[in-house]
Amino acid sequence: MVATGIPAGLLLACLLGSMLGLGWHALFGRRLWQLPLYWLGGVFGFLGGMVVSSLTGLAVYRVGTVPLFEGSIGALLVLALLWLVTTPAEPPRTQRPLRRGQRRVDGSTGKG
Repeated sequence: MVATGIPAGLLLACLLGSMLGLGWHALFGRRLWQLPLYWLGGVFGFLGGMVVSSLTGLAVYRVGTVPLFEGSIGALLVLALLWLVTTPAEPPRTQRPLRRGQRRVDGSTGKG
């Protein structure tokens, strides 16, 4: 009987990339629409790290055919890039003008 389906190394790589992407969203995600981006970024980044590892011939730590360190570095680089692109900038903080006779929280009047 011939086994058909997805290779075990590819399945493990997709699972690890998914874990990294979903964990990244749990830590740094702000919006629900970022969830699929971070998930796919983790998977494709991990697979990209695997490709770079196989092209260069370097592997720090391998489980079967999956280079864990290089795949994780690839996923984290893609996730950091996605975070920089998709995270909305904080609006600048401005102080409301005070009403006549009102003091600031720190007790000052705001005058020199």
